[in-house]
Amino acid sequence: MAKYRAVIECRNEGGTDIHSWIVEAKNPGEAEHIAVSRARAFYPEFDEFEPVRTEEMQCLRKSS
Repeated sequence: MAKYRAVIECRNEGGTDIHSWIVEAKNPGEAEHIAVSRARAFYPEFDEFEPVRTEEMQCLRKSS
């Protein structure tokens, strides 16, 4: 599994918020699904949730 950063747009009649989630998933589609599920759970005041960007995180390795 890889780590992905998914940016989710959360909307309601009062406005729009953007939230970023870092999740472990098998592919970008699964990462979006996980991030949207988390956004729905954490921000129930919003009605609509849309993934706007998902990218795989790059590992930073220490050189010896």
